[in-house]
Amino acid sequence: MTKIEDMVQSMAEKFQNKGLEVLYAKCNGYPNPTNVQGVEPDVVGWDPDKELYHLAIVADSETISTDPTQEKMTILAKMMMGVGTSEGERLPFYVGVTEDASNTADKKLDENNLTTQGNIEKIIV
Repeated sequence: MTKIEDMVQSMAEKFQNKGLEVLYAKCNGYPNPTNVQGVEPDVVGWDPDKELYHLAIVADSETISTDPTQEKMTILAKMMMGVGTSEGERLPFYVGVTEDASNTADKKLDENNLTTQGNIEKIIV
């Protein structure tokens, strides 16, 4: 497994520990996530109690500042539930980063005005 696949696997395990069903993940044992508004999350989870999807991406110090990662962050962080009991609610969005990418991730989330939305959580993976 590559470093990124290890990070995705770790994020999938964190989703499971939160009681979420992991529907898709870019690692062995799961189907690959589908394209969402032009980007692919790394992990997609489902909260059956709240009927709410959870989305995640992972990045290390080499990828956190790249344009594709920035695009994923800005698009996925703004997604809202379209149907069901949680209709209109922002989807919880997780940014899984390595320890050495943590400060850069905070900076990028601030630069993109995403930290004030209340649906974003940074996790060290």
